[in-house]
Amino acid sequence: MKVLMLGATGYIGSAVADHLIHHGHEVVELTRGTGDQSRHERRIADLADPDSLTRAVTPDIGAVVHAATPTGDAATDAAAVEALLAPLRGTGRAFVYTSGVWVLGATGPVPAGEDAVANPIPIVGYRPGIERQVRAAADDDVRAAVIRPGIVHGRGRGIPALLVDLARKHGAPVFVTPADQGGEPVHWPMVHVDDLAELYVAVLERADAGTIWHGVTESAVPVRDLTHAAGRAAGILAAPRAWPVSEAREALGEAFAGALALDQRVTGDAARKRLGWRPRRAGAVAELATGSYRTYEVLGTPDAADDVQAIAALVAAVEHAQQNELPDAFMSLFRTEHPVWTTAHGMRLAGWDEISAFTHKVLPGAMRDSTAVYDIERVLFVRPDVAVVNVRQRPIRLDGDPLPDAHEGRPLYVLAKDDGTWRIAAAQNTQVMRS
Repeated sequence: MKVLMLGATGYIGSAVADHLIHHGHEVVELTRGTGDQSRHERRIADLADPDSLTRAVTPDIGAVVHAATPTGDAATDAAAVEALLAPLRGTGRAFVYTSGVWVLGATGPVPAGEDAVANPIPIVGYRPGIERQVRAAADDDVRAAVIRPGIVHGRGRGIPALLVDLARKHGAPVFVTPADQGGEPVHWPMVHVDDLAELYVAVLERADAGTIWHGVTESAVPVRDLTHAAGRAAGILAAPRAWPVSEAREALGEAFAGALALDQRVTGDAARKRLGWRPRRAGAVAELATGSYRTYEVLGTPDAADDVQAIAALVAAVEHAQQNELPDAFMSLFRTEHPVWTTAHGMRLAGWDEISAFTHKVLPGAMRDSTAVYDIERVLFVRPDVAVVNVRQRPIRLDGDPLPDAHEGRPLYVLAKDDGTWRIAAAQNTQVMRS
């Protein structure tokens, strides 16, 4: 199917375009100007010029996906949607409009489904009217649908990237909190951008006309946890601090600060049950702490993004096994053939059996009072199937706060890729003594 996309180069739209192509569709990018080179066919139009939008929806277009940023003017956006819908009326072709969960307002303790009454906050005040306009096109034989994404994460972008930047700016992770909550954090419904893109494909291909779908994989993630992870992505281990919305408004603007202070619980179960949507990416906290929002040096092999992600996942698995005292999970990360491990205290262990026996002896109970986080600092590909990884190991209390007087570690892992899977071939941890 040839799909006309508004916002094809944006955060959500670029991921949707990738997944549409993966599923065999052809993407046509709607843009205001020629600009840089594009991998897609381009058509020129502007949201403020309805006639240009209508001209772009030619008979060869099988569907339209609107993932562009709204103009901020209700009349302009409504006219743009009408201009895009006009050529689709009476054809049975699809139209997918991007809204958002902020139209629900504060939801209370029970997760809101698609049938919840809209109660929009000011930043999206006119959006429910656009939703109704889109859904009403179903009466004119347009397979029109609305997607409401949660707070989107992944690919190092979106609002979570702002949390990382704020942690750097403030020297500690911060979360915006309403004045009436006494510093208690809010909750955000979250979705990984690539899982969300899969939902767009499912809605485009299978959704009934006139429907709304919540793009949410995690119903209510505590923003305190998100900001703690954002601090770690920024290289800052510190307890999250409440940032009163009255202060945040000065830096972020009143409407956006109010949106970040919104406490929501939203469910996306309907898409799983009715469309067969199968989200599979990392949760938001894990993605922030150890995924695409962390930056480190990669040397030796260009265009190794998949391998770098797999290595990051391995180091995250080391941390998980250590923090949760899981000897078998830890040992599953080693090669079975001749691994070597030198501990921080200089004990050299050779062979899988020796490392396993030591791990099963010392790991259970080791995290009774404190644990550690493991952050990659550098990855060197010696060759495509061998990598050396420098890691910073920082002791923390069980509540996640740093242990300022404890010695850090500097693990070095030599990893080998066997049958497509990275595992530890050799490791050494060096304890860093304070001067």
